[in-house]
Amino acid sequence: MPPMAIVPIAHAGYHQAMRPVYTLAEAGEKDRELIGRYGLCEASLIDSAAMGAFRLAGSFLAGRIAIAVGPGNNGSDGIELAALLHRSGYDVSVLYLSPKGNAENMRRRKALDPAIPVVSSLAGFDTVVDALFGFGIDPSRTEYLEVVRDIPPKAAVIALDVPTGFSLKADATVCFMAPKAEMYLPSNRGKCGEILHFNPGFPEEGLCGGSIHLLGDDDSSIHQIGIADFKNTRGHVLAIGGSCRYPGALRLLCRSCFAAGAGLVTVLTDEKSVFTEHPSLIPYHGSDFAGFSSIAIGPGWDEGHRDIFDMAVSSARPMAIDADALRFVPGHRFGWHAVLTPHVGEYRSLMRGLGLEDGLGDADSLVQSLRRASAMLEAVIVLKAASVWIADADGIYIYDGANPSLGVAGSGDVLAGIIGTLLAQGEEPLAAAMDGVILHQRAGRKAHAEYGYYPAEGLILEVGRLR
Repeated sequence: MPPMAIVPIAHAGYHQAMRPVYTLAEAGEKDRELIGRYGLCEASLIDSAAMGAFRLAGSFLAGRIAIAVGPGNNGSDGIELAALLHRSGYDVSVLYLSPKGNAENMRRRKALDPAIPVVSSLAGFDTVVDALFGFGIDPSRTEYLEVVRDIPPKAAVIALDVPTGFSLKADATVCFMAPKAEMYLPSNRGKCGEILHFNPGFPEEGLCGGSIHLLGDDDSSIHQIGIADFKNTRGHVLAIGGSCRYPGALRLLCRSCFAAGAGLVTVLTDEKSVFTEHPSLIPYHGSDFAGFSSIAIGPGWDEGHRDIFDMAVSSARPMAIDADALRFVPGHRFGWHAVLTPHVGEYRSLMRGLGLEDGLGDADSLVQSLRRASAMLEAVIVLKAASVWIADADGIYIYDGANPSLGVAGSGDVLAGIIGTLLAQGEEPLAAAMDGVILHQRAGRKAHAEYGYYPAEGLILEVGRLR
């Protein structure tokens, strides 16, 4: 097999394009820091935040509207939004969680038009705006729980900044200043609905930095296959996996490699019928993996073969490690040539095997756990959920997919094939993980628009079209 002719792709521009993300604790510190550093007017920021919410969430505002107001600046955002809605002819009422608030909050309460009704329950309203605590919630403040219990099941719910305590399910969340990492936790993403970002006036340069970033489609730097490229320059992937019990996963893996642009796919498997069904695949029975451009290992492997996994690691080839191969990861160091792609359940098992906390219940803990595991393994980790978390030892990169059509059997096998192919084409592991996730997510959206809900085979077709 001839050596690859593709030059590794540089990704130095990633960090400049990405949007910074803060945990709730960091957001509070950043808010205070920027107000002090730039001499920002808190009242003006509140006015701007309310106007942004009014504009961005307008499609959700209908019928009888109640705004639940907390005692701090998040409550002040809600009071100003109530004033805007009232002046615009909406039927709006307010509910005050507490009779007292901070100075700005009380000033706005006194200035609010007395024609706006003050209510004591959220029952009977068509739309509820959660302006209770935002990111400034004190965990000991639980009196809001009794209030939110009265929200009618069919009411539209709009949260300002973040859903309070993540104890209610919002249809939309208008997130101020910068995205909050807690919103993208696997346990919380479904409670935020559509996430709408609005910066009410914080200088963008002041928001840069940090170790967590939100990826968008424009952050892809996937290289284009050249007009003169051919099979020996498009990457040769060794696919390892498959079993009599799970034959489909290997087929999806291999097909996704071709869809992602691989020129050659060789297969090491106990499941031989795959070659009859897919004559483009090359069977392999050897133990020397050094001549392949990359290795994609694990899908459908069932019990797997630890000796083969160890040989694959020893080859020092770039690796995409998924599914059944993840159980063999503890005890290895990959020298920064591997990408691991666990879903949440596999991630929990992996972290137990590493002797680490999974951190899934808290954003700060998840960030620390992912980075610690990445450093321990010397590998990039892709945690698959509604929002995908990509981690290396230095940073966290979140792609907010929120596309339930991707939650289908075989979707992860497709992602492993995409990442394995991008590794074969010379991308560094972090870049391959980012580009692979973005391509996978874009294909998922396109497939959903084309087919509605679909099997993984439909997803592969869209990967090929977008690649």
